[in-house]
Amino acid sequence: MAFEGKAQGESRPAEQEGKAQTGRRCFVILPWSNPGDADEGPELDFDSVYEELIRPVIEDLNLDIIRADRVSRSGLIHKEMIENLLEADVVIADVTLGSPDVFFELGIRQTARRAGTVILRHARSTSPFSISGMRALDYDFEPRAGASRAQMLEDCRALLRTHVKNSLDNPSTDSLVHTLMPGMEVTLPGRVIPERRYISYRVGPQGPKPSKLVELVTGDIADIDDMDVWVNPENTRMEFGRFHEPSVSAAIRYLGSRRDRHGFVRDDTILRLLFQRVGAHQQRTGVEPATAILTGAGMLKKTNKVRRLVHTAAYQGEPGRGYRLIGAYRKCVSNALAAVDEENNQFGMSPKRAYKSVLFPLFGTRGGGESPHERAQGLIQTAHQYLLNWPESKIERVAFLCHTQADLELGQAALYRMGLRSVTAPRGAR
Repeated sequence: MAFEGKAQGESRPAEQEGKAQTGRRCFVILPWSNPGDADEGPELDFDSVYEELIRPVIEDLNLDIIRADRVSRSGLIHKEMIENLLEADVVIADVTLGSPDVFFELGIRQTARRAGTVILRHARSTSPFSISGMRALDYDFEPRAGASRAQMLEDCRALLRTHVKNSLDNPSTDSLVHTLMPGMEVTLPGRVIPERRYISYRVGPQGPKPSKLVELVTGDIADIDDMDVWVNPENTRMEFGRFHEPSVSAAIRYLGSRRDRHGFVRDDTILRLLFQRVGAHQQRTGVEPATAILTGAGMLKKTNKVRRLVHTAAYQGEPGRGYRLIGAYRKCVSNALAAVDEENNQFGMSPKRAYKSVLFPLFGTRGGGESPHERAQGLIQTAHQYLLNWPESKIERVAFLCHTQADLELGQAALYRMGLRSVTAPRGAR
């Protein structure tokens, strides 16, 4: 998590064909149409397969769609293709003709992602032995034996829709590589989003009171200046990251410190405040996982209008193995929100002075174990459920920081799977 200096991420020139930009993406791999040689399999127009079978299903599910053979010819074509194979939420690959290009791209996807791949083939084709054990959906919408083409096409669409939706909502391993080598992880460096913007989602039905919101906010944490409380995902020893580490913990420690005109830390304010709350003994022995501790915000109060910090024990260390996310990481969200509510109620704060907004990073989405999608949805869903369960809470906004494009896509996909839609168009910086 960088907190000073920003660079505009490079844009992806691949052709976006979908009707909406939802943050979820489908990448389609098709062979070139064949002239109908008997040795090449059935004669097929794959443009028709795309337009009549695949595209209507993907657009109905509100995914952005990219077709592999229409990736822009500008720039590095292979680089764009591999990025799409690694990042797309769903890849659909048609293996009807046994095309080397298709199998090359399918192999990359099977190595890169443990789930989210749908294999298609024409009903009159056969799969090579190397993938004969992998599930493939057969399609055939040519009219014969009295069956109408429209009905056959609709049946094929329904089957494809079911499998794509299952890949999005209940991702289970469909990669042979990941089945045999569990825990393997392939990721791309995150593209930083430099500008600050908000995407808001209403919690519960609209009523007479102002709606509570779950939000995604993009940009650098150092630029956020409209959230009352920041949440710091700390380790159980409450030790903080070192100033120059690329972590939220290090950013909060540095930004909250008192510094001289050259930027050197003269008072490690946040560490000192937390040490006072935890105590020397507990700092040596640690706190229980998911514990939430409130402190002042140090210099963040002046520079970013942050009124309180919540330090939650989200990571647990092991000698020689580093830190890993705790199993009950969702409780970090609910405990942090409960701690803010407790302070609001304990001091009988008026609605005007209460802490109304809380900022969380999307922590834990870049480590091993569960997929990033499952972790992002776990964090966001917990916040959403908390606001539903406690309608009298004075907290009105819970935001999740999306520092990179990957973070934003994770957040948008999670909220979409939860059945939520943004209530306004993405807003510019406030």
